[in-house]
Amino acid sequence: MDDLFSILNLKCIIKFMHLAGLAIGLGCAWMLDVFILKHIKKEITKEKYQTIEFVSKFVFTGLGMLWISGLLFIIHYYLYTPENLMNQKIWGKLFIVLILTVNGYFVHKLIIPKIKNSIGSTLLNTLTVYEIMIVTAVGTISFVSWLFPIVLGVAKTLNFTVSAIDIIAFYFLFLVVAAIIANIMAQIIIKSKVVVRK
Repeated sequence: MDDLFSILNLKCIIKFMHLAGLAIGLGCAWMLDVFILKHIKKEITKEKYQTIEFVSKFVFTGLGMLWISGLLFIIHYYLYTPENLMNQKIWGKLFIVLILTVNGYFVHKLIIPKIKNSIGSTLLNTLTVYEIMIVTAVGTISFVSWLFPIVLGVAKTLNFTVSAIDIIAFYFLFLVVAAIIANIMAQIIIKSKVVVRK
């Protein structure tokens, strides 16, 4: 009985870390996306850049918590309920978190430095058309990829009923739709950039 209680407590702790990581990561990632979009035509001050840099650290904290708790879940299932590893939703979520990690790398290596270089000016003036498209693409992947694990988490009916391939296919379909909408927004921004320069 005590062993069962300990196992359940351990799972609750892992679940709490997982949900906290999702909440922190999604909240801060979306806040970052909205902040950048809102300020793309406004001057980037040192204070604004520090805010962006500060919030981005929380995004990476959330991502780290997601990886740690996710791997702990897999270990927990392997040791105590190995049949749960047959749930394809787990592997679909793992693939999406991998995409989030790669996308986060590009945010850290490409987007944040570009914003830092824009201090004293606006992103619209300092970014090229190609760079605006990159920012849009990275933001779209971030928006969709943080949302999807939450959707999968609450969709209990998907447990043991769909394959990881189906989940990933639907994820990419949703990503394409979001990318089309984001591309339209980017084109509007690019046109305003051309008008400003004229």
